[in-house]
Amino acid sequence: MKALKYVGFSLALLVPLSASFEVWASDCKPDVMTRLKRMHKSAMEDLDQMEFASAKKTLEDSISMARRELCDETLEYANILVDLGIMYITDPDSPDESRGRLRFKSALKVNPCAKINPDLANPKLIKMLDDERTKAGVTCKDGAGPKDPGPKDPGPKDPGPKDPGPKDPPADEEDTGPEPQRIEHEVPDEAPALTALTLKCRAPKAGGVGKLVIYYRKSGETDYTAAEMANFSGFSWKVTIPRDDIKGTVFQYYIAALGDNNKPVMANGNSGAPNIISLTKATGNNPSDEECDPLNPSSCKKTGPGPGPDPGPKTPSDIKWHLNLGGRWGAGYLSTSMCSFMAPPTDASICDGKGVHIQTPGFAFGEMGGELGLHYFMTDSVSLGLDAKAGFVTTDYAEDGSPYGVGFSGLGKVRWFPTGRKELFRPYMGGVLGGGLMWHSWQVDENLGKTDIFQHGFIMAGATFGFQVGSPTAAFYINIDAIGIFPQQATFHLDISAGLVLAF
Repeated sequence: MKALKYVGFSLALLVPLSASFEVWASDCKPDVMTRLKRMHKSAMEDLDQMEFASAKKTLEDSISMARRELCDETLEYANILVDLGIMYITDPDSPDESRGRLRFKSALKVNPCAKINPDLANPKLIKMLDDERTKAGVTCKDGAGPKDPGPKDPGPKDPGPKDPGPKDPPADEEDTGPEPQRIEHEVPDEAPALTALTLKCRAPKAGGVGKLVIYYRKSGETDYTAAEMANFSGFSWKVTIPRDDIKGTVFQYYIAALGDNNKPVMANGNSGAPNIISLTKATGNNPSDEECDPLNPSSCKKTGPGPGPDPGPKTPSDIKWHLNLGGRWGAGYLSTSMCSFMAPPTDASICDGKGVHIQTPGFAFGEMGGELGLHYFMTDSVSLGLDAKAGFVTTDYAEDGSPYGVGFSGLGKVRWFPTGRKELFRPYMGGVLGGGLMWHSWQVDENLGKTDIFQHGFIMAGATFGFQVGSPTAAFYINIDAIGIFPQQATFHLDISAGLVLAF
């Protein structure tokens, strides 16, 4: 009886252990698993609406997150890979069977029993998955659960995708095949990070094709970098991406054939739906090399102790701070109800016996001075910062004739650069909120031609717009702040400034 009790107790323990296979097999956190399932569901809903590009993008993002969060040995990860493979194969606009099969093969490494989603199943897809299962040398008995695949060692039966890096044979094979009708390119499933990556393709020369260019994203950047491919034999082209550009968890790129005036003739992938290679951990490199998701720069982290490699010169993406140094001048609107600051009143009943009214409303000259601004780029096109302004105006009623009105203000700013911060000409616009004291100068005695100053404060809010011209590290700028000032002698003010912007 005791033996039976122990057997029953052991079975009771095995049930929850088997149910939690996904957790102990990969140290995947429950909240991450919940996010993966939510993203998977969202992608399938997009697929129902025939939004193939959006669905594929969501699944590719979920795959990147699964690898980053140690969830790449779970059943959910395998299911995502299978559904992504189906999307590549069945996409009506740009079907890619080879890429879909690679996703099937990756899924079978995690779950040899992976199956086609019943809602999407057809004989062709089922046969493709079974073919990849046979090639991988894995079998799954009916009713059996998935086995823990252990380390992803493909073994002798599955050499995996060919390494497109420097392990290619020194001599390229001669291309004697017929001219293709489109760009033929097999996207590698995986490649080692921090290792030079060589990519090849075949493309026609007819149809106005002049050259082939690969566009790829560097780690932490949203813009694409262009690299021209070399025609090494027949209709075959290749390019090698430097090791320093192969970082993160995925490598995104597309290939375009350009004709006259560099106009695209055909492409393999595009900027909205690029080709994606999963990057594995580099071997034999400095352990302090960085790992990060190129679409999420904040995920960068060091994988080992020590000072790490020399980061080298900063790129435009590394430069986050802008320092503005310039001069300023402005103009503001004065109404006949406003009171000047120093002119002796002609009627003690007005302006509380301090100052006078102007006779004609209009725009008056504002302070002349300088500004100092410090701005931080939260993204490639959005910055958050603070401008400190100071200036003075003069009055004919100062006893010693010296300038009297000295103003100062601090303006918080959010700026948006539609073209980013790397172009030669960079327009921007945004919002302003701050406070301070502002002065204007206007004629109050038309007979004697004397001017006095007017004080305004203390809250300032409005809009800012302007442009920068120059390199990403040093440029000339012109800025206009259109702000309302209240509650003291509320007015509208235009503040114009110009100077130098230095990036670091």
